Amino acid sequence: MEISVCKLTVELLDDWLSFFDNDAFSDNEEWCGCYCMCYHWDSTLQKERSWNCDKDCIDFNRKQAIQFIKSGRMQGYLAYVQGKVVGWCNANHKKAYDNVNFNFAEKIPDNGEKIKSIVCFSVAPAYRGCGVATALLEHICRDAVAEGFDWIEAYPFAHNENHAYHGPLSMYQKHGFEVCNEIEGCVVCRKKL
Repeated sequence: MEISVCKLTVELLDDWLSFFDNDAFSDNEEWCGCYCMCYHWDSTLQKERSWNCDKDCIDFNRKQAIQFIKSGRMQGYLAYVQGKVVGWCNANHKKAYDNVNFNFAEKIPDNGEKIKSIVCFSVAPAYRGCGVATALLEHICRDAVAEGFDWIEAYPFAHNENHAYHGPLSMYQKHGFEVCNEIEGCVVCRKKL
């Protein structure tokens, strides 16, 4: 199976939306309204509604995601197989994220370095275990070097390889990431670029 990876652009917004509308969580109704907004949830959005990713939040989160992608606030990469999106990774400059489930900035300071963060993967159910996340990770690492980042950082769950929307720790370790801390059940791992 040939997997191609493209950086998300406004021109690929319809592909991204189709993936989240139809495939990303087709097997998980609890997350069907996610649209990868969790890590961008800030006090302004919190005033409008509390964070949730179930079906009641689809319209709100979808609308916000569209705005964030168009403005460049949400960035990431799409994985394609035969012209169809089968995976997504939310990856951007560390400072672009308003909310994560733990305060990694305080525990792992950036010391003025340019750090690219990988916060979430979503792979269509039929393509899980087929190397989609690995293809995304490899592409992100190459882009991070080309974009002048000093480090790439990720936050896999410490003790649950099956709950892997942050990506499994084993995948990162195979690609040269080293564990540097653990925060609220997540491992912080980094790779020097």
